[in-house]
Amino acid sequence: MTTTTSPPRLPRQMLSGGASVAVRLPSERGMVAHRPERDTRPAPIPGYPGRNEQIVFAACSRDDGECRELTASWADHLGAQACTEPACFPEADAR
Repeated sequence: MTTTTSPPRLPRQMLSGGASVAVRLPSERGMVAHRPERDTRPAPIPGYPGRNEQIVFAACSRDDGECRELTASWADHLGAQACTEPACFPEADAR
C-alpha cells in the first residue's frame, strides 16, 4: 500500500478577508505562495518626480527576484502550494 500526501495548502484562515500572498509568475497549478514583503522605490516615470512603486518579494527569499501579489483565495483556487519555510507559512497543512 502506498501513502500519498497532499502538498501543503494555504492556512484556511487566510482564505477569507482578502489576505495577500506573493507568487512568482507564471500563475499555474502547483505554484508556490509565499508571505509577501514589500519595498518602496522611486518609480521611473518621466515627468512625475516623487512617484513611488511598491515591489513585492517572498519573505523567505528576497534575493530570488520580484513576485506578483494575489489574494490568498485566488491563489488557492489556482492550486497554489504554501511555502513552509519559517518566514512564510510553517503552519501550512495538507488538506
